[in-house]
Amino acid sequence: MNFKMYECDFGFKYKGLNYDFDHVDSLVIEDPETTKIIRGANATNKLGLIYKEGVKEPKTMTVTIIGMSAALYNVLLEAYENEERLDAYCISRIDGSSKMATDAVLSQQPMQLSVDESAESMNVTLAFVTFNLKENHKS
Repeated sequence: MNFKMYECDFGFKYKGLNYDFDHVDSLVIEDPETTKIIRGANATNKLGLIYKEGVKEPKTMTVTIIGMSAALYNVLLEAYENEERLDAYCISRIDGSSKMATDAVLSQQPMQLSVDESAESMNVTLAFVTFNLKENHKS
């Protein structure tokens, strides 16, 4: 299953209510957790020892939306200022496959960061950070 922007619904759940994003420009996930192997400098072992790095750092789901209503801004600002948890999602309309950032917090205040005459100035970047980010494939 490959996720395609034009086949997905995006949004978040907060205090039991779902809020869908009407105009999503992109979704980017950053996952600092990696699995590595190491061995002694004498190089006698061909398998090595397995360990993980980056487990102390949260995963980030960054969603860039175009245009943000005052109502949506107020909901996101409340969640940000009160450091409340929410669930961000990307769900395929084709088969229900999903990318879910559960129990996430907004890492930055939601706002339009530039004002000019370009279409990009309407972008608002929302960074949801969590230790519980999952991808689920249904087909």
